[in-house]
Amino acid sequence: MPNHRLCRRLFVLAAVLFLTAITAGCGKSKPSAQVPAQTEQQHTAALAKEAELPHQETASKPNPSDPSCRDERSIEESERNRAACFHLRPGVTTTKVVKVPAKTAKVTKTSTKKGQKTAVPKAAIQKTKVVQTTGRCQPQSLIYARCRTGFMTCRLGDTSPVQWFACAKKNNSTSATPVTGSVIVLDVNTRRGMPTGHPAYVEAIKKNHDGTWTLRISHTNYDRKCHLDLDATVLFDPKRMTASFATGPWGPWAKDLKALGFILR
Repeated sequence: MPNHRLCRRLFVLAAVLFLTAITAGCGKSKPSAQVPAQTEQQHTAALAKEAELPHQETASKPNPSDPSCRDERSIEESERNRAACFHLRPGVTTTKVVKVPAKTAKVTKTSTKKGQKTAVPKAAIQKTKVVQTTGRCQPQSLIYARCRTGFMTCRLGDTSPVQWFACAKKNNSTSATPVTGSVIVLDVNTRRGMPTGHPAYVEAIKKNHDGTWTLRISHTNYDRKCHLDLDATVLFDPKRMTASFATGPWGPWAKDLKALGFILR
């Protein structure tokens, strides 16, 4: 009888140990396939964050052989600056009183004793006049073009557009072919009130079948009041180096304006 009870106890103990071993083995087998996958994903995300690149897909790089191609960052900066670069600030008018140089008047008198005429100077009366001076409005055309492009080259003080182009040309930063994101510089035209030339930002370009280019440009101070003209259409002829405005405030008259070329980064 005692042997029978002992056998039963040993059998129950063996069964419990067997079930415990099976349960422990199954518990370890389930997560083994998931842990490495989670670790790899976290590791990839960490590397991408460290490199400051999106870990889903890599941004495409511009084609260096295409001069009209710009990278995404340049386009984003230009679009952001499109709104940020223009805030009309009219010129401040100052008024002051200035003295006008007065001429000494001479009054002729006749001498009763000798009957001779003599000129006697009369005291000069000081005169003044009111002078009003209006400062330049902002942004001027060159300042706007620099802001849109980020081109800070050839800063020679109060640089004119033609001076900027001449300096950029010495630095091999100009082109006779339009490039998106460049600055077209129109030559001096005193008849049209452009004694220092005029720059405009090139928003987009399109080559035509006849070899000309259709440009979409934006510029300010076209009316000497710093107003903004956005997305004007300009026909550029590279053979004659001329620009003709088809739309915008200059559309009715700005035809065959001499162009120096385009300033690049």
